[in-house]
Amino acid sequence: MRKYIKITFGLLVGLTWFTSCEDFLEVSPEEVVLSDDYLGDNELDARSALFGVLAEMQDVAGQYVILGEVRGDLVNVNSSTVDEIRQINNHEVTEENSIADPTTLFSIINNCNFALEGIDTEAYENQLLDDYASILRIRTWAQMQILINYGKLPYITEPIKTNHDLDKTYPVLSMTEAIDTLIANLMTVADVENVTKYENSLGFNIFKMIPDQNILLGDLYLWKGSFVEAATHYKLFLDENVSGNVYNISSYAAIVNESGTGYTIATSWENIFGESIAGNAVINYVAFNEQFRQENESYDILTTQLKPSEFAILKWSEQFVGYEGEPVFQGDTRVLDDLSYTGEGDAAMITKYQPEYFTWNRAAKIYLRYAEAINYAGYPDHALAIVNGIFNNPDVEPVDAPIFGNAEGFLNFDMDQYYTVNNSDEPTSGNLGIRGRAGMAPVSVPEELEGIERIEAVDALILEEAALELAFEGNRWEDLLRFAIRANNPSILADAVANKIENSGDVGGAAAVQQKLMNPENWFLPLTIPDNFVSE
Repeated sequence: MRKYIKITFGLLVGLTWFTSCEDFLEVSPEEVVLSDDYLGDNELDARSALFGVLAEMQDVAGQYVILGEVRGDLVNVNSSTVDEIRQINNHEVTEENSIADPTTLFSIINNCNFALEGIDTEAYENQLLDDYASILRIRTWAQMQILINYGKLPYITEPIKTNHDLDKTYPVLSMTEAIDTLIANLMTVADVENVTKYENSLGFNIFKMIPDQNILLGDLYLWKGSFVEAATHYKLFLDENVSGNVYNISSYAAIVNESGTGYTIATSWENIFGESIAGNAVINYVAFNEQFRQENESYDILTTQLKPSEFAILKWSEQFVGYEGEPVFQGDTRVLDDLSYTGEGDAAMITKYQPEYFTWNRAAKIYLRYAEAINYAGYPDHALAIVNGIFNNPDVEPVDAPIFGNAEGFLNFDMDQYYTVNNSDEPTSGNLGIRGRAGMAPVSVPEELEGIERIEAVDALILEEAALELAFEGNRWEDLLRFAIRANNPSILADAVANKIENSGDVGGAAAVQQKLMNPENWFLPLTIPDNFVSE
């Protein structure tokens, strides 16, 4: 690869700061510094390139949450909410809405393109190949955000150095075309690990700020509808990374015990979202620190201008704790609602956010997406075992759970890796499943359902479980969108959003939004694309 772009940390951070959707790729010539010696005599510039694009990830964290949650059914506005967020909540987003502006995502992509062109992957005996792969994965993540939010991908793989570069013709990829292209890009670095050589910065783990190859591929294949491939990549991530309690859905658990005529609950689930990053559960996060480029400017917005929707609170209120796999109906035994927010009414505040970091990927999310994949691969009972956990079914002994003894590797959980076994090789502790870890009673579908009807019933349970477990973390709109597209059923998305608005007391607004979202053309944010970007 050519070696001519000198990228420093400060330059990369401010390299391409665009001003509107229409000119989202406009740059000034003086913003680019060219050099004949990109790498110099050491790896400092490669590290600066990586740190630079990671720093820009800070700028999209708030946007990621607002666009991912406010458009869905779990988050609502309050009396302090600004008009731009209200637009998003009401699905009346204008092109002038700064929160819906994709320029920072395009800036990340352009800066990744600079770095990818500038890094010599053969230098220093391939020691920079992991930098290259890491930056490619960050670019892929940013491209996926554009695709999910805007429904199409203006696709650029060369760095835009000057306005003259915009005279070239670039493709605009449809969702199907983009997914295939991004998969192909990732496969070029399939055997390259993310960087691990750089020391942690200000106590933050640089490795955990970079998207994982198998998770990216799992997500892309899930959107593509290639469910075996999606499940295979999610499972590869788990098999390669689960060690003891790490990513094993066994720590931060809610434990239910009998106490007299009732039950007691001891839970550490809320510690996943505490001031200290929960390394056993958190896969990826964005770090904030005034010394690490900037403070978290979105924290105040997320905690003062958003609140849990009445619909979300209602859904939590319908859940009950389980004891030995049986639901407990006595007394107030709910768990996760009070751990996800505090307060009531307009004063309710989401408590999952921290000022110094934002979690955008954690283990529970990967298990739920894995369950989604294996369900549509034709294994709904296996998917239910992931949702409930093997210790959470009073009708099936743990050792007889369907996730053991499968010939297909993507279905089979190694008992010694994920569980503690007794002398009879029976699992006694370990992976608790999504609901089991949260102390929740198991869910099920009618036994008489078979084939696609059973798969669709389990699919609905997985979508609801994702809402209960992952609320407020930026995933909800993406989940609703993916489920609606896969089922070719706009009502999955439209009804969910309408229910939120109706439960807030606006019946007329709910009907209008429901009707609007029944048209898939209204699912994506406005994006003005220059004329020299053309569909293939």
